[in-house]
Amino acid sequence: MREVGWVVFDEIHYMRDPERGVVWEETIILLPDKVRFVFLSATIPNAIQFAEWITWLHKQPCHVVYTEHRPVPLQQYLYPKGGKGLYLIMDENRTFRDVNFTTAMNQLQDSSTSDELGKKAQAHRNKSGASDVTKLVQMVMERNYEPAIVFSFNRRECEQLAMSLHKMDFNTDKEKEMVESVFTNAIEVLSPEERKLPQILNTMPLLRRGIGIHHSGLLPLIKETIELLFQEGLIKVLFATETFAMGLNMPARTVLFTSMRKFDGKENRFITSGEFIQMSGRAGRRGIDTRGVVMLQVDEQIPAAVLKGIVKGTADALKSAFRLTYNMILNLLRVDGISPEYILERSFLQYQSYADIPKVLDQLAMKKAELSTLVIPRPEDLNQYFRISDEVKKLATGIHDIIITEKNVLPWLTTGRLIRLKHNNMDFGWCPILQYKKTKGDKKKEKRGENSDIALIVGLPVNDAANLDNVESLQYLQPVAVAAAKDMLIIRANLGAIQTLSTLKLYIPDDLSMKDGRQTLLKSLKEVCRRFPAGMPPLDPITHMKIKDTDFEKSVKMLTILETRMKALPIHVDPAKENLMLLHKKKEALQEEVVGLEKQINETNKLGLHDELKGRIRVLKKLGYCSAEGTCSLKGRAACEISCADELLLTEMLFAGLFNDLEPAAVVALLSCFVAEGAKASGDPPKISERLSGILRQTQEFARKIAVVSKECDVPIDENHYVEALKPDLMEICFAWCNGASFSDICKKTSIYEGSIVRSMRLLEELLRQMAAAAKVIDNEPLEERFTSGILKLKRDIIFAASLYL
Repeated sequence: MREVGWVVFDEIHYMRDPERGVVWEETIILLPDKVRFVFLSATIPNAIQFAEWITWLHKQPCHVVYTEHRPVPLQQYLYPKGGKGLYLIMDENRTFRDVNFTTAMNQLQDSSTSDELGKKAQAHRNKSGASDVTKLVQMVMERNYEPAIVFSFNRRECEQLAMSLHKMDFNTDKEKEMVESVFTNAIEVLSPEERKLPQILNTMPLLRRGIGIHHSGLLPLIKETIELLFQEGLIKVLFATETFAMGLNMPARTVLFTSMRKFDGKENRFITSGEFIQMSGRAGRRGIDTRGVVMLQVDEQIPAAVLKGIVKGTADALKSAFRLTYNMILNLLRVDGISPEYILERSFLQYQSYADIPKVLDQLAMKKAELSTLVIPRPEDLNQYFRISDEVKKLATGIHDIIITEKNVLPWLTTGRLIRLKHNNMDFGWCPILQYKKTKGDKKKEKRGENSDIALIVGLPVNDAANLDNVESLQYLQPVAVAAAKDMLIIRANLGAIQTLSTLKLYIPDDLSMKDGRQTLLKSLKEVCRRFPAGMPPLDPITHMKIKDTDFEKSVKMLTILETRMKALPIHVDPAKENLMLLHKKKEALQEEVVGLEKQINETNKLGLHDELKGRIRVLKKLGYCSAEGTCSLKGRAACEISCADELLLTEMLFAGLFNDLEPAAVVALLSCFVAEGAKASGDPPKISERLSGILRQTQEFARKIAVVSKECDVPIDENHYVEALKPDLMEICFAWCNGASFSDICKKTSIYEGSIVRSMRLLEELLRQMAAAAKVIDNEPLEERFTSGILKLKRDIIFAASLYL
């Protein structure tokens, strides 16, 4: 390090990456103050804060060179599925066109309202998804907007969309010859058998026609070939996942989004403005294009505020992903003059926390001042009233949840029955059920008692149903009083939206697609509401619905008692009750905010991860990785060599002699469980031989022991999640590979993508090197040779083919 003068961090926003970010942060902290830095990124809105951290950390000025100017401006278009064309929603001056947005939303296909029509519409959408993309690609080529990148958030969909262009050919004969030459030269390093892999055979015809696919499941060799061809202009349309926009400087003229939603592992959500900026930023080539074109394909109603937030929002702020690891703690315990606390105190995570304290203190002072000036009369009466009111709400919610379970409510969802709907705290009043149908849902949901597979169609009073044809759910509507309504909208509703079921039923006309039928239904509803101004008679859950459950009956009786007691309180009939309740709620909200702000300040002052650090050090001492004084033991020094997998679990297995009696192929198979994260196959669990299952069970037992010790030392850990993190998906594959099986043979055994297998095995090779180093530390030569032999068996053929970039 004495000779290093400058360190360049390209794409510094990777510091927010949950896995790799902590390594970047540690590197920045531990570099000497004499070293100068260059940080490059196009997506850091809080660059000033980051520069202040660097200045504070290394006692040197950090200059921010920043611009919001785009060399190539963007034009952004919306394409509604089934619509008549593209609509410019944001021009090169970043002006949002509200009129065009509204027109585009109105062009969306009409939503079918009956269950049968709804199924047909969904089938049509699935079928037409590829044809819509085909139309857009055809238009791109006709207007000379190529090359184009089509972003899809699903690897299978990328391939399906590319295959859907089977009738299109974008390359000239000369370009086809060039593609064949590049591709043939690239795969020359492979054996004749490997060149016959389905992925290679299927890719060549697409590339000849100027169509490419790019996602993490591709073989690295194929992926690199596609990148080279795209750079040379021999691929006109590239279907890619989000990873293509990360770290690769390969712009195009046009970027197309097949969807505005992505599944992030937890939910199917709208993409963030930061994700959109990263991907749409590929549009427009500097020095070639006067403007870049971005096309957004949508198949659902999107609120204007949501879309504006995506296309006009700012990049995601750089937030520290700093976390504690046992490897980091052990390595720091071995260095004189630097402790784990040293790293914690200088982390960007802690700096960001400290930077927020002045603002939080100001907010706290303001809230306390507001709370001190808030005077509420009759506080004791209000407290009593609210206490009973909260109990009533809690009981009513529990009773409601039992009433709308499938076994209780389904017999009463008859055609014409009046139900009261409520969604997002908006009361839509009474409306008739038109039909319901129970669709085939997944068995896990049924076991949990979830009702998401009940399709409920109702007639909802509205002002004008004609203007609401594309609205699919209650969330996009505002309640309309029955007396003021002029039409009925046929719409879906979730079972959970049912607030009350009535004993009354209406006659439903035969044809509700005609306005006359809807008017007849609305007239009947108005008449019933006129006759029952105080509300419809509700279905009694015990006498009518016959719900027989002792606890449920007790809850219903208790609810009646509490409601009677609440109505008997003087404040219930007080004319000023509403104002008093608002004041009470305001006071409670202020008190909660004060407590939250004080907690935030306390947590920041006591060094956020300090408690976790103490717990982890207790774990290390208890398991013998360091002494009571904090000196690293032999076990700890071995664990220091392992950084790409679970260092504690692997070291425990190493010292317990679990690897001693295993042949190299079995060692490789077992270690694959630590690197197979994200490579899980679809379908049934992988079949594993009894011998491999046995050593996997032993490994899981070690994992459970570590989880128990962690809990005893107050380190938060989910035992089941920790054990299930060992993925056996690649065990048989690795075992077969190390025993001489060909790549085509192992691919036939699994549905895991070829690229995922290669990536996991390359990481596995790195883990084997680290395990060999750990064995060397404890002076176990036979074990070191066993790990080295595993590397030799693993490292061959297509999996370790040389990169085209080297």
